[in-house]
Amino acid sequence: MSDRRIIDPADEKQLELYIHIPFCAKKCNYCDFLSYPMNEQAHAEYVEKLCREIELGASLGEDREISTIFIGGGTPTILDPKHIAVIMASIMKNYVVRDDAEITIECNPASTIRYKFTAYKEAGVNRLSIGLQSANDQELRALGRIHIYEDFLKCYQNARMVGFKNINIDLMNDIPGQTEKSWSDTLKHVLMLKPEHVSIYNLIVEEGTPFMKMYEDGRLQLPDEETASKIDGITRSLTAKYGYERYEVSNFAKPGFECRHNYGYWSNVPYLGFGLGAASYFSGERWNVTRDFRDYMELEFGDEMRSGYPRLHTDRQILSRNEQMEEFMFLGMRRIEGVSETEFKLRFQVDIMSVFGDQMEKFLRQGLVIHEGYRYCFSERGMDVSNVILSQFLLD
Repeated sequence: MSDRRIIDPADEKQLELYIHIPFCAKKCNYCDFLSYPMNEQAHAEYVEKLCREIELGASLGEDREISTIFIGGGTPTILDPKHIAVIMASIMKNYVVRDDAEITIECNPASTIRYKFTAYKEAGVNRLSIGLQSANDQELRALGRIHIYEDFLKCYQNARMVGFKNINIDLMNDIPGQTEKSWSDTLKHVLMLKPEHVSIYNLIVEEGTPFMKMYEDGRLQLPDEETASKIDGITRSLTAKYGYERYEVSNFAKPGFECRHNYGYWSNVPYLGFGLGAASYFSGERWNVTRDFRDYMELEFGDEMRSGYPRLHTDRQILSRNEQMEEFMFLGMRRIEGVSETEFKLRFQVDIMSVFGDQMEKFLRQGLVIHEGYRYCFSERGMDVSNVILSQFLLD
């Protein structure tokens, strides 16, 4: 287990920004994200409102420095790139952005062409996250994706030709009809392209999606448990063979190209989220931006600021001490480096085993968690059932 730190959690000036673009060409069969199709006029009006919100939030970040920016969605690349430039200009005007800040935009292979990549680069974006999901066109159709593998190859090639040197590719396991061979083929195709980073997520059938309706009707044929386990083994083997290090449950990177933005989420770095439904975590408090598009677009941010953001910010929650300890565990344990006994004691003034000793002892005996030096982390076997284990770190 490496002690190399991807970020410095003791850096109290760092702040991350997340920008949500709630537009897409078509909802995928598995998607429960806040997104829907709209026209160019709606795009422009939303961006104008978004920039006003970004400006409004600057007072929270006035003593901070922006270490990462992530523009997600939805499909940010469905916007005319001039809108991305406007968003970036608003951030640069209202915040102190570090020279080495990691600035990512999510890309859909079907909506990103070469001139857009040039515009993103000129706007300051230095990292791309391309949502491929599968190199198998039949699996892409099952997911409801609007691109084919050839679209992705053109997208990736254009990004490289424009000069992007930090690219993530999103892939998905447990797709209907997926086999060990189809997954192995997908992963080989992707790793041979030598992206700097690969994210591999398991399909989750969410409420309210077409997949959930198919599942309830018995029409969704997912890989069985044995196949899913073998697919996990293929992932471990091939990523290691091609030189990728697993640094988090679902993420693999070439050394030095770990996603700093997401790593900050797992390491208690504060972040501000702007745009419809975006989440924030700042000074021990969490809140979400309203998910009501009409409400968001009708807000007068000056009045909203004076009255304490009751319509803009919903679900405000000041985390209790127990909730902070829970998050320390089920976010921190996602990292390969795990959690530090020393950091836990410095933060909460109590030993980690006096709080979570029962859970830790059980998982240590089962070989699902290992203890090295002053850190607790998942074993390889524990990583495969991490979601089950993480759910156990709850306090009454």
